[in-house]
Amino acid sequence: MNIRAPHPATGAVTDPSALPRCPNCGGEVEINVRIGPDFVDTPYLPAGRRLQQWLGTAPVDTRLLTLEFGAGFNTPGVVRWPGEHLTRHFPHARLVRVNPTHPETPADLADRTLPLPVEAGDLLDALTLPHLTPDPTETP
Repeated sequence: MNIRAPHPATGAVTDPSALPRCPNCGGEVEINVRIGPDFVDTPYLPAGRRLQQWLGTAPVDTRLLTLEFGAGFNTPGVVRWPGEHLTRHFPHARLVRVNPTHPETPADLADRTLPLPVEAGDLLDALTLPHLTPDPTETP
């Protein structure tokens, strides 16, 4: 079985050889997500420092668009609240929050946020569908 084709009813991968293994010890691997003390942040630190440097030198009139996909309340301090903070800090910033269950945005940012209560994949599919281009010679 291919890992891309899990069991249709349970979602389980039934072929253990399809699962990734640690290249060093051959042990099981897990997704590196912020769910506990095992999160490894070292690979992300250089990009974080570059972002902090840029944010520290960006003019206050910087036009910034934050696109947030699926950030809820499990770890709101990682993505959700920093996006709101950036929107508050830069007067020309905008925040688009895509989340089917928690799209709400703070009232003080209502004029600069767009809460979209949809699944990210559905939104991206809708944005990438071919659209008819209106004929400029026709009158509507």
